[in-house]
Amino acid sequence: MPLTKGLRERVEKYTAKMVPETVGARYGASKPIAVARFSANASGIVEFRELVRTVLEASNVPAGQQGVYYAFALKCRKQLFSHEGATLKDVINGLIQDFTTGKGADPRILAKIASMVLGETV
Repeated sequence: MPLTKGLRERVEKYTAKMVPETVGARYGASKPIAVARFSANASGIVEFRELVRTVLEASNVPAGQQGVYYAFALKCRKQLFSHEGATLKDVINGLIQDFTTGKGADPRILAKIASMVLGETV
């Protein structure tokens, strides 16, 4: 008997383990838990996006140019999980500089978004 399984043995084992009724019942039983987790985790992202949207609408940014600002906000939020204090402010200021020179965004709007993300003035 060979030490490695061939494709046929693997398919037979998978077929034996994955009985459709059993798998369907498992997914059906765990669906409410999965939906509740997804809703709880996704709501924070939606709320964050809506906060950024209010800043952009107050600044009269056209819809076609808002993507750059959303990208900036998401990068700021990502850095918020990794850094704090003076390091975080330096990273955010670097992002502002990058998005201003590289992507043509307005630095005043970026500063507003960064202040909203950090909860303090940058």
